[in-house]
Amino acid sequence: MIPVRLSKGPVAPAASPSRPRLLWHDPEYEVELFEQLGPERADCEARMLAAGLPLPVQHRTEWAIVHPTRRLWFVAVKAAGAGYQAGFAVDVSRSRAMPGHVLFSVEKFGAALSDGARAAGLRALAHLGRSRARVLRVHVDVYAQDRAIRERVGTLLQELGFRSAAQSRTYRDTVLVDLAPDEDGILATFRRSTRRNIRQIAEQPFEVRTIARPAPVGRLEALLGESLARTGGPPHHEDWNGVTALSDRCPELSRLTGLFRTDAQGPEALVAFAWGLNHGDYVDNPATGMTRLPRSRTPFTYALIWDLIRWAKRAGARWFDFGGVTMGHLREGDPLGGISDFKRGFSNTIVAVGEEWTLEPNPLRGQLAAALSSASSYVSRRLRAVAQAMPIRNTSPV
Repeated sequence: MIPVRLSKGPVAPAASPSRPRLLWHDPEYEVELFEQLGPERADCEARMLAAGLPLPVQHRTEWAIVHPTRRLWFVAVKAAGAGYQAGFAVDVSRSRAMPGHVLFSVEKFGAALSDGARAAGLRALAHLGRSRARVLRVHVDVYAQDRAIRERVGTLLQELGFRSAAQSRTYRDTVLVDLAPDEDGILATFRRSTRRNIRQIAEQPFEVRTIARPAPVGRLEALLGESLARTGGPPHHEDWNGVTALSDRCPELSRLTGLFRTDAQGPEALVAFAWGLNHGDYVDNPATGMTRLPRSRTPFTYALIWDLIRWAKRAGARWFDFGGVTMGHLREGDPLGGISDFKRGFSNTIVAVGEEWTLEPNPLRGQLAAALSSASSYVSRRLRAVAQAMPIRNTSPV
């Protein structure tokens, strides 16, 4: 058995706020924790990228910079004599159920230069959660196209006390487009109807262009809300000012593209948008929204997705990930079948990529938080029901 040394209680303060703290180590790996942005973290990240480690955007310094109100720590795994081998961001958020307590969340965990580094990072994360009394939950969103990696990560997480998440936050299966061919070759792999719908936009008074700052927040939220209402998708909240700031600062990492009417002005000229994030070896599509115009059957989002696929190809990505898919179809009554059918028009490659795991370091506090959250939700539902049942008094002038 390999001896492991853990810090006793909270990690000791670092000499400088931006310098890392030693979080965990064994004879093969040292795991550092960066709680602040600074040159040390930037250098660490640069070393990882130079070594060929693909870091998802949510783990990058630039993401933290454009989200200044969020606490985004960074865990870095260093192998003895081999440099940094893995790294991931930890989103530290306040619990609404229990004031004074926090939740840890890791998105898109999986990238590493070795299995050992990946395992060391998870052991350090579990220790971090258990070493701080006010951590209610640690949530890990695993992302890996390689089934063997997901299985090894899942086995280790179970050994560390994690359980498969009861409620899903993200997707398990997705549609992938292979970006190895040239643009004409990629286009040829799409269904005929998909290629036709892409071409239709060029024949009508629309143009595709990037959406720059200041973000048209109201219009983006309206388009997204309208799309979700049609598809029955769960609510989606995004910091659109942060998205446009990231796209302006790092156009190679983020692209927010829009479809605009050339015969209209103002916010209403924007009729659809699609957002892409470049995670190194793949680009995904976290959000898309559109409206429908009277007497128009033009499928707006086809041209936007094609724009993102071309951008992903130019950026050197190997795959385009549509951000989730269901196995049902619209004709079968699947509420998300329409959007899933749309995605399958670009590719028949459907793969499992995601798993979600949670750890409750302090089970009693976790159960109390769950009970309080459930009670709060019940009260909110009852109040809404009462409000809807009350007669509305007409206060408008006669």
